[in-house]
Amino acid sequence: MEVKLFFRMLLRGWWIVGLTILSAVCAALIAAYFASPVYRATARFVLLPNPTYLGGESNVIYSLDTLDKRSVITTYAEILNSPTIYNETITQLNLKDVDLSEYSYNAVALPETNIIELSVQGPDPETVVLLTNSFGQKVVEYVVSLYKVYDMTLLDSATMPTAPISPQPLRDAGVAAIVGLTLGVALALTRELLRAPMINFIKQRNLDEMSLSLSRSAFQEKLDDVSFASINDFSLAIVYLKGMDDYYNVLPPTTLEVIFRKVTEVLKNQLRGNDLVGRWTDLEFIVLLSETPGSAAYNTMQRVRAALSIPIHLDTIGEELNLSPEIGIAEYRVADTASSLIKNTNWALEMAKNTDGIYLLRATEPI
Repeated sequence: MEVKLFFRMLLRGWWIVGLTILSAVCAALIAAYFASPVYRATARFVLLPNPTYLGGESNVIYSLDTLDKRSVITTYAEILNSPTIYNETITQLNLKDVDLSEYSYNAVALPETNIIELSVQGPDPETVVLLTNSFGQKVVEYVVSLYKVYDMTLLDSATMPTAPISPQPLRDAGVAAIVGLTLGVALALTRELLRAPMINFIKQRNLDEMSLSLSRSAFQEKLDDVSFASINDFSLAIVYLKGMDDYYNVLPPTTLEVIFRKVTEVLKNQLRGNDLVGRWTDLEFIVLLSETPGSAAYNTMQRVRAALSIPIHLDTIGEELNLSPEIGIAEYRVADTASSLIKNTNWALEMAKNTDGIYLLRATEPI
């Protein structure tokens, strides 16, 4: 059950996940496009006992045992990390520190071996190769003059790198997509968790989640509770948002919420406090105008139609949306019930669709 709930929450927030992934990938590709390439050159050195200096087989064996201690190989790796020798190498090559501000170097002892790996990286491939080989040679000369027991010799010299280590657009885009997916899922779930208390509150108030007007069942219940016999003048109207036909199934839920809540706001602003507003179908709103005869209801709904006809600018589609409302109004008839009044209003709406967009079915008009 928890897994199904998890996937339902993600399904409702699919556009958040997709937008986050797209944004992350675009950001990574833009960063890769403007980033300066970085190249890396690597050289390897091997550390062995010096048989000439040791002078005997037993001493060689002893030095090999000593070499197994990681402190020896680590010490030599730290010599390679020495800034003093690195600066001497730069001076010897007639280079300046300011020209090498974007270059870095690092030496590490490879696990379970007597091999040290020296890497230099920077924006120019020729320079990183030159620095790697020259710096390594300088360290070898320094070690040979300082320590006689072990020989440090070049195993693999640095070669010209064929491609930069960064940026790598495909790799960066892939990593960005994974990060975007993770962030998008987190945002989608957070949104659903934050919305859950509000949705429960809305359900308790019998409101439509998307429009915040009365739900169809709540409106139907209130209409059924109306004592028709004690009321002489009231009307029912249905507002159909024709302009939403092509957008309802393609716009994201958040955009639909903005549109439908705007419609609810307009209706309530144009109506009185005792009038009821509900969402009847996907694209229809229903209005009960209490103590309002047909002629007054017609004038009121004309104002509503004018207010709803003002285009709404949607950033999602980059254009203005015209709701093009069509309104059917039915005036209460003697002996009307809730179902007959709704039927008459639907008939008036069909007439409105075939005329000028608004139609009033008067109590005295036959149907």
